[in-house]
Amino acid sequence: MGDVVVIPDITLFIQGALFLAFLVVINQLLIKPYTQVIEERESIVKTNLEKAKDLREEAKTYIEEANEILEKARKEANAILEEARKEATKIRNQIIEQAEREAQEEIERGVAQIRESLEKEKHKLEGALKEVAQSIVKKILGEVA
Repeated sequence: MGDVVVIPDITLFIQGALFLAFLVVINQLLIKPYTQVIEERESIVKTNLEKAKDLREEAKTYIEEANEILEKARKEANAILEEARKEATKIRNQIIEQAEREAQEEIERGVAQIRESLEKEKHKLEGALKEVAQSIVKKILGEVA
């Protein structure tokens, strides 16, 4: 017996070419768009995480500034109260009971004004902090959606 040469049928080549064409079409229609969507979403998530980190840092800075302002206001209030007490003691030692009552009323008005201004500043700061927190939430929710 001699050597038998096997020549593949032409259909084998056609099937191979069709299979390669099928792979190219599947790659173009399904795989590339899907991977592009995944990459875009990963990019959006990464961007949102970076923005959230920046906003968190910004909020932290605002909170620190607010705490500094409150501490400064407390110190100023304490200094004003201390000064008012010294003045009241001096007046009380120098004048009669009627003058002492007037001085006490003046001190009380001063304390009330200080407390009122402190409350106003506190409310302003709380409002500003709420606005910052709301804007952070809106930005995060707006970009996630």
